[in-house]
Amino acid sequence: MGLLRYGLILCFVLVTYYYSRRIFEEKRPLVLDGYYHPDFKQLADVFRQNLQTGKEQGGSFAAYHNGKCVFNMWGGYADDEAVRPWDKNTLTMAFSASKGIAAITAAKMVDLGYLDYKRPVVDYWPEFGQKDKENITVEMLLSHQAGLPLLDENLHLRDIIDNPDKVERVLAAQGTVWPAGSEFGYHGVTYGLYVDTLVRKADPQGRDVARVFREEIAEPFELDAFINTPKEEFYRAARLNTQPLWEMLLETLLSPRYFPILGHYILFPDSLLVNVAKAVVEFTMDMSVFNNPDLREVPLTSATVTSTANGLGKLYGILANGGATKGKILLHAEQVQKLATPLVQGTDSVIKQEGSIFGPGTGMVKNPKGQLMYGHTGHGGQVGMADPTNKLGFMYLTNHISIYGLGDDPRYLDLENTLYKCLDNFVKNNNKYT
Repeated sequence: MGLLRYGLILCFVLVTYYYSRRIFEEKRPLVLDGYYHPDFKQLADVFRQNLQTGKEQGGSFAAYHNGKCVFNMWGGYADDEAVRPWDKNTLTMAFSASKGIAAITAAKMVDLGYLDYKRPVVDYWPEFGQKDKENITVEMLLSHQAGLPLLDENLHLRDIIDNPDKVERVLAAQGTVWPAGSEFGYHGVTYGLYVDTLVRKADPQGRDVARVFREEIAEPFELDAFINTPKEEFYRAARLNTQPLWEMLLETLLSPRYFPILGHYILFPDSLLVNVAKAVVEFTMDMSVFNNPDLREVPLTSATVTSTANGLGKLYGILANGGATKGKILLHAEQVQKLATPLVQGTDSVIKQEGSIFGPGTGMVKNPKGQLMYGHTGHGGQVGMADPTNKLGFMYLTNHISIYGLGDDPRYLDLENTLYKCLDNFVKNNNKYT
């Protein structure tokens, strides 16, 4: 009882300090700009309110309906220290929401005839077959069924550019932690290492994943998005802001679904969940390490996709509207449907979350209407989704990193709930675009 009482007192002190600090913080001029369709004014008001209260300190949100932009706004500060406002060209990291872009890039490779979901990975990458991995299919690898969520020999992020032979050797030599296909578990960091290598091996020109995405998707469809942050684009990058430890603990205490994750880090430091992040050393550090342009230029579809919200919102909008726009096909209907089709669901063997659903690289969640969407969520609050039922695609990005990584960041939920209310009004008004 004594521990519970002291715990409650600690929570009260932390909450009081957290909110009182916001009250007395120096107020900077409100930064808010962009476009919204008149029927989405309530969404703009919510975005403004979050900025005014300090709930949102820097971010952007974009939504497309029937392939047309209905909302694209940004606000707050891209760099607090330099007092640099967020603008329409500001880029930031998607973290694990990057995996949705990996899934779309792999689907494009399938559409081009370079990959087949049902074929074994060894058909494209023979060395991968070591340690009984010869029966792992492309589909298993993409949907977190391969049993490869960690590495026995950990890597540094720059190895992907500076020492690719080492990366290939380590990946190929890795054994599985469960028989492939027998269960599924989130490959938080290794996902991009394996998928990106597979894309390069399967591509007839040997292009890396960043180039495939740029040449086959981003440039043809005019998307302001990259698998990495090219050095020449880094001047546009938002500076990542991470929370002090006490704020992270407070948010965790207020979010019960994160208790098991926190518990593993405290009580089981050698558990599978904790060791997953160690596959690439930089992911065990404070995420502000990714303000280093030498790291940000590394392409890794586990986490390093960088974009404006409009860039990825437009991408998901095209997919939600069938996969084509202005007479150009991004993906044929068969591949779009595949991205939206669950392959595994249940309790994730790594992060222990019930109700997890994965397609071929896509993560799936329900919208406020209870309908299934696909895309991916990411660390810090990032979310990108295609909602084919409502022909709606959207992206939320922020550079102020929270603990939330499952599409449950309060800032995002405010926007998502209001988006669907506005959509109902928009549809009632006969979809009149401006």
